[in-house]
Amino acid sequence: MTKYLLITGQIAEHSLRKVTGKIPGAELEVKALPCTVAALMTTEFIARELKKGMAAREVSLHPTDTIIIPGLSQGRVDPIREVTQCEVRKGPKDLKDLPAFLDPKREHKIPAVKVEPSPLKIVAEIVDASRRTLREIIARAEYFRMNGADIIDLGGELDRPFPNLQETIEELKREGFQVSIDSHREDDIREAGRAGVDLVLSLKSSNLHLAKGLDCPVVLIPDDWEDLNSLYKCMDTMEKWQKSYLADPILPPLTMGLAAGIGRYLQVRQEFPHCEMLMGLGNVTELLDADSVGINALLTGVAAELRINYILTTEVSKRARGSIREISLARDLIHQAMTEERIPKHINNQLLTIKEAAGNEFEAEDLYQMHKVIKDRNYRIFVADLIYIFNNRVFLAGKSAKELFYQLAEMDAKHAFYLGRELEKAELALVLGKKYTQDNPLHWGYLSEITDRGGGCLP
Repeated sequence: MTKYLLITGQIAEHSLRKVTGKIPGAELEVKALPCTVAALMTTEFIARELKKGMAAREVSLHPTDTIIIPGLSQGRVDPIREVTQCEVRKGPKDLKDLPAFLDPKREHKIPAVKVEPSPLKIVAEIVDASRRTLREIIARAEYFRMNGADIIDLGGELDRPFPNLQETIEELKREGFQVSIDSHREDDIREAGRAGVDLVLSLKSSNLHLAKGLDCPVVLIPDDWEDLNSLYKCMDTMEKWQKSYLADPILPPLTMGLAAGIGRYLQVRQEFPHCEMLMGLGNVTELLDADSVGINALLTGVAAELRINYILTTEVSKRARGSIREISLARDLIHQAMTEERIPKHINNQLLTIKEAAGNEFEAEDLYQMHKVIKDRNYRIFVADLIYIFNNRVFLAGKSAKELFYQLAEMDAKHAFYLGRELEKAELALVLGKKYTQDNPLHWGYLSEITDRGGGCLP
């Protein structure tokens, strides 16, 4: 069994020893070096101190041991490796992440499996595309593609034709897009077929005859939401015509038959195990006052279990903003979990935007012990059951940034601004149960890409 030597500073030693007690099946040794704050230790300093400790026989190391240094330590690990002849790794920035970083049972429980890309395709609809300019359509299509869409769907209208439809489709295809059209207007469907559209949504018994003149697959839907017999008749006709199709039993909104709708998808899959199918999620995400992230993840998982081939989604309302990106991340997460025959947990945290898998695990006593050994006036801020802020003189705890800020009576404007910003961030973390680390941004899952990219993945 590998022995791990965990390097830390004097302030974090007590907390680190508590954390290591939660890691079963590993030989762990904690070594606190003569430095108050672990993050301030450079790799050169650690190498020097370990060399002294080995010479004084205070530190015992074997070449098979692994040394874990604080994740915020600056410098290359080579000096430590040269002194100790051991493997050296930088640990997580937050010591509370150490169990997930080191847990041997977790490391060996899951076999390495090569995961191919998910076969599930995302069809992203530009709603009311017929009312948009070509430039607007191209921009929207680029946004959808950047976020994971495979096919761009042009949404038409019942009461007016789609202007310049052929030109729009041809331009999109020149830009490398696959294109579908969602229309009930026969003239629009025929024009889209002539322009080389890749998929047509949606045909039923009243307009099925249009499929004869199309060279692309079509999506078939029931004559009404519950009539699978009409869907089956259309499927039989397409088989006789030797035309390609996708079946879409239609997913109703929640409270309007969602559970029964999922049941119809299951029935079609059981009766036609090799039939390609499409599932539209917009009726659910656009019509429910709840964050779309979890809804999209759950429904994408249901689609994957049903072996759905295409997911159709929209981003019309503010509540559904980001749905394409969320479904793209969800399909990768679910596909990896299914490939590795495991549940979709502890794989990827990008869909945890509001809540987190692990929050703040400090206790008031741990923080008070830190306060007792601090010798400077710099404020430390932590979140546990409350917000804690302390230095060598004060130790304060409270539920809001405002109540704590006014107790500090900070006079320096620049420092006051800094403390106010950090305390507000800490209060937000306390309310949402998010992990808070001073001087670091809160983690918002895939939404953090907006600031990380300096622009955004959302319009």
